[in-house]
Amino acid sequence: MNRNNVFLSLAVAAALAAALGLSSCAAPGQRAGETASGPAGETAAPAQQESGAAATTASSAASALPSAAPSASATPVPAAPTATASAVAGVKTFTFPDGHLSFSYPSSWSVRVVGSPENAAKLRGLQAVIADATGNELASITSSTSASNASGPVARTVLDTAPVPGLKDVDGEQLAFGFAFDSLADQSDFHMSVRKQRDFAPAVSDSGSAYVSFANGGAEAKVLFGSPAFASVDAAKAWMTTEQYSQLKRLLLTLKYS
Repeated sequence: MNRNNVFLSLAVAAALAAALGLSSCAAPGQRAGETASGPAGETAAPAQQESGAAATTASSAASALPSAAPSASATPVPAAPTATASAVAGVKTFTFPDGHLSFSYPSSWSVRVVGSPENAAKLRGLQAVIADATGNELASITSSTSASNASGPVARTVLDTAPVPGLKDVDGEQLAFGFAFDSLADQSDFHMSVRKQRDFAPAVSDSGSAYVSFANGGAEAKVLFGSPAFASVDAAKAWMTTEQYSQLKRLLLTLKYS
């Protein structure tokens, strides 16, 4: 081989090596000979343009999704219902037709009305008789009556008493719930009712009366006892620990006049 042929062979080999080197440096999706900025006059390679479009599409799709639901810790917890006379489960309220006197009682109990609104308007009384779920009549509340307030000397022992919230008679005197017994000769006369607060004062000597006066006439609220009510004072005290006693006490304490 002459010198010219050797030089030609070397030149061809160098050109092939240069071409192979450029091809191995091309990025995926680029043509050999293109730089990262692309051919003259272009600002992005096709692969970069496709990638940018895909990113824009993904961003638009994400913005169209609904907001994520708040975490469990961020979800507000409803407040526990408060307990009120009108809202407590299992309690009903009875209001006399003239809208003045009312009381609350267990929803399983019932109220039987004796009399008529016409009679009440003439102060002849309208009576609400309260019975438990078995039909046993336990208490009586009478409104708009002209009953008198007769009283006399007494030896009274008070077992339980509490003022009825906000309830006063026509003279502005505070009324109270009370469970007591009056000693008469060799027996005890038990009564549970709403009266003037002084009727349940320590060492009271005047019997007072279960009848109290309001602007629409007299009223009487009392528990109905048999005769005798209890065999002994100890038996009466034992009854005070029962649910029935608590229910009747709550009933009398809910009396309202407006």
